[in-house]
Amino acid sequence: MRKAAVLQAFRGFCRLFSGRGGQKQGTSWHLAIIMIMAVVVTSSCGSSRQPHEGRLITDSAGRQVTIPDTIKSVIALKSGTLRLLSYMKVTHLVSHIEGSEQRRNVLYLFANPHLRELPPIGAGNNYDTELLAAAAPDLILATFMSPREADRLEQLTRRPVVLLEYGDLGARRTKLYGTLTLLGRIFHREERADTLISYIETTIEECSRRAAAATEEPCSAYIGGVAYNGAHGITSTEPDYPPFAMLSVNNVAARLGLRVSSDAPGHEVVFIDPEQLIQWNPDVLFLDAAGSRIWEEELSAPSVFSSMKALQEGQAYTVLPYNWNTTNYENLLCNAWYIGSLLMPSAFGDVDAGQKGREVMQLLYGPDIYDRAVDYYQPFRQYIDLSMHDDQSSADTLPAIRHE
Repeated sequence: MRKAAVLQAFRGFCRLFSGRGGQKQGTSWHLAIIMIMAVVVTSSCGSSRQPHEGRLITDSAGRQVTIPDTIKSVIALKSGTLRLLSYMKVTHLVSHIEGSEQRRNVLYLFANPHLRELPPIGAGNNYDTELLAAAAPDLILATFMSPREADRLEQLTRRPVVLLEYGDLGARRTKLYGTLTLLGRIFHREERADTLISYIETTIEECSRRAAAATEEPCSAYIGGVAYNGAHGITSTEPDYPPFAMLSVNNVAARLGLRVSSDAPGHEVVFIDPEQLIQWNPDVLFLDAAGSRIWEEELSAPSVFSSMKALQEGQAYTVLPYNWNTTNYENLLCNAWYIGSLLMPSAFGDVDAGQKGREVMQLLYGPDIYDRAVDYYQPFRQYIDLSMHDDQSSADTLPAIRHE
């Protein structure tokens, strides 16, 4: 299209220039040059943002982006984007990965091991614009990126960049659903997007419905060891922990409220003083597997936490990671089934939490990776401090420390 415009201008120049002389010839020459320059500049400006012809879509940030009718190659940038593509079952279109994906141990890489073998487009979690431009994907997808950065990236790579809202399983769940719907349109997989949204929503609703019918006395709980930009110990928690919210479990940290950062992926975790946790003294303690190396050492007796009721009574349990490369939605759904079965047997007595976890992972990813996930993270086990409980030891206690 741009070549045709320049060719037309050139032909006009030839008509103006041929057969004329004197002052008119000079004037015609100048007019022709101006005409050609105007067409080239206009054509260049019109295509600098969107080099592709195709469909016009509106991304999660409200930007209008032109993308090819059919996507044949894509690159995922920033936290969680590759997870979303794994949910959509389009990882066969991914051409390059961020360097950190080659070493990361998360479920979407368990389900799609071929991704580790793809060439990197930068070191760690950083992208290299020259490598991105050389990779020449049909589309770049990114979460947690500002519109300004996305526009700049488009100019540097000459590739369309679509921004995605990662959302959460709480107040911003509709943002997650909107992103899945958008990905369905982009990859012509609307039915897959609908399946994911329906399954997640149905799971949350069923867990909430069962919890509402439970006859057990309400108990207080705490989640510790939640990751955020790396692993942390027991004093790292989430005031709005989704499984607790789904089940209406009394989260002792909820009174702290939420801290949200516009520059960070999702909710920031809250770091409390050890004395605060001891003062809360929750009935049940849940330990996020992402921080196992740290909280295992922190809880080894003698410890400032040894007096806690949950540890004294053997009411401490491990769960799958909440955050690792931002929120792990599949893990939270698995954790909800486990916590519900543990705390509310009257309402979850007919539920096999392990089978539900397997179902969640297969629905979201396809391959059956449940056993590998459990083997790696060692979740859904009772944590026992043998110095307090010398008579208790089994395959379901004392999770091994295993983390990347």
